[in-house]
Amino acid sequence: MDASKLTSIVIAGGGLVGSLTALLLARRRPDLSITIVEPNADGPVPDKRTIALAAATVNLLQDQGLWSGLADSSEAIKHIHVSDRGYLGATRLHAADEGVAALGYVVPAQLLNQQLYRHLIDLPNVEWRAGTRVTEISHARDYTTVQLSRANESSTPATELQCQLLIGADGQRSFVRNALGIDMQVTDYQQVGIITNLQLSEPLNGWAYERFTDTGPVALLPLPNAQASLVWSVNEAQAAATMALPEAEFLQAVQQVFGYRAGRFVAAGERLQFPLQLQLAERSIGHRTVIVGNASHTLHPIAGQGFNLGVRDAIALSDELAQAKDPGAYTTLADYWQHRRADYQKIIGLTDGLVRGFSNHYWPLTKVRNLALLGLDLTPPLRHQFARQTMGLSQLAKAKGEQ
Repeated sequence: MDASKLTSIVIAGGGLVGSLTALLLARRRPDLSITIVEPNADGPVPDKRTIALAAATVNLLQDQGLWSGLADSSEAIKHIHVSDRGYLGATRLHAADEGVAALGYVVPAQLLNQQLYRHLIDLPNVEWRAGTRVTEISHARDYTTVQLSRANESSTPATELQCQLLIGADGQRSFVRNALGIDMQVTDYQQVGIITNLQLSEPLNGWAYERFTDTGPVALLPLPNAQASLVWSVNEAQAAATMALPEAEFLQAVQQVFGYRAGRFVAAGERLQFPLQLQLAERSIGHRTVIVGNASHTLHPIAGQGFNLGVRDAIALSDELAQAKDPGAYTTLADYWQHRRADYQKIIGLTDGLVRGFSNHYWPLTKVRNLALLGLDLTPPLRHQFARQTMGLSQLAKAKGEQ
């Protein structure tokens, strides 16, 4: 082992989950040196998404001193309305009923990326290597060696780092995961998610909507200035035609599917699309290596749980490493994996169950699910439990070992 090349932890990927993991670890373990390897050459990773933060995630950002830089650009979710298009079944969640200021918040992902980056580069035990990617991984008993290359310069000689722990936070197409030979369990929903920001005729006043339709769910999240973030799930066969619609026709199509509960849709921003799949790594750990965030799991956007699940990866890993003498010890990583599996199973069960349950138009099932929505709306204890699940509070308590 070459001491000149040694760092305690290498994190492949400086996106939201990778950066948050680095921040939590660096602050809890100032004795550990952390190197973030990020292919983007210009600071934080560009991200055009708008993301929903569960209440538990916002609590964490407040504790870390990040929320003050996000609050003015965020919009509180104070109410959630869940319905099945064409049927009476619906349920409503209210922050006031749960004794909280908000059930969650909606923020621009890019702004959160920038806040994380600013805090990271000020930490003495963190090095941010921009414009660099991991291209090769090899293992010895006490350390892992990673080869690093310039992201856009194949002719530049590779450099080498040796670390006690490699964290793969390099997204859905993770190089680290593939290099470890970790298989993915993939469920293709044969849907495409279309996302954009809409200008509305009137503000949503803290209401978020999840509406199930024949083609898939439609989510509408509140934004400042009478805007809303739209996530529209459509069949693969409809995606290209829907993306190609002129703005006026696109707005008309969304209005027809969603209705007028949120007022009129008067303008739409840039549209982006992505395939909707459930992807789950068969394991999240290897020899002196762990994968987190989208490298480990990718969910359907229904219920907005994907990023918040990655946040809990970061929390759980920092908890496991808080007292670890050797951050890459297999027993430490095995404990992390054991704790995370239950959360994965619960959230995947929730999101996958909702997608499958509301995609089935068999009449008896349609009747049952609408009765279930009505029952949830009329039964406060069940509604409270569902709200805690949505806010991420139940999972966070378990991640921290609370009852």
